[in-house]
Amino acid sequence: MRKPVLSDVFLCYDDLAARYTEGIDYAVQILRREQSRVAILAPQGGRIEGRTSEVARLIAGDEHRLYLFEGLRTGGDNFDCLHLASHRFDEPRALDLIAACDTVVAVHGYAARGPDVLLGGLHEPLKLQIAESLAANGFTCELEGHRYPGRDPRNICNRGRSGQGVQLELSDGLRKAGDRTAFAEAVRGALAAMPIAS
Repeated sequence: MRKPVLSDVFLCYDDLAARYTEGIDYAVQILRREQSRVAILAPQGGRIEGRTSEVARLIAGDEHRLYLFEGLRTGGDNFDCLHLASHRFDEPRALDLIAACDTVVAVHGYAARGPDVLLGGLHEPLKLQIAESLAANGFTCELEGHRYPGRDPRNICNRGRSGQGVQLELSDGLRKAGDRTAFAEAVRGALAAMPIAS
């Protein structure tokens, strides 16, 4: 059984912000790129879920919107203190950024043994497209039956304009030793292949 962590008591971003200080404990980075209707997020980036910020940057490239919520604490307790659950993640700048986006992809990390990525979210066609692109590039993935389905409408990946997004849970192995650039390119290829919403 997982031990309780301090962040489990937070019901929303305001709870977290009342306890921790932006610029000291955490930072928010945003690239707006108004021409894009795709947003790539790392809502538990920096030292919270290691290397998810890096992967989100790689997926966003030079064209997609980017949002990073990054743990800065030096004591090794970023996850315990700053991990705001995806269905509770309502940081106002993130919501503002994705309000005009048809597609939202959130990058996370998981620590258990398993495939390179667990895919979740409500955007079924894009999930399948990403899974096919990842498999074609040698990455293992799982779409169903895992503990991170990302199907809650309040999940940050599902709060864009369409109400449907994708959640990518990256394994420790991929984040620490895998080819993160090739992974990001496979996801970017899937995004490019999706029809543009009118």
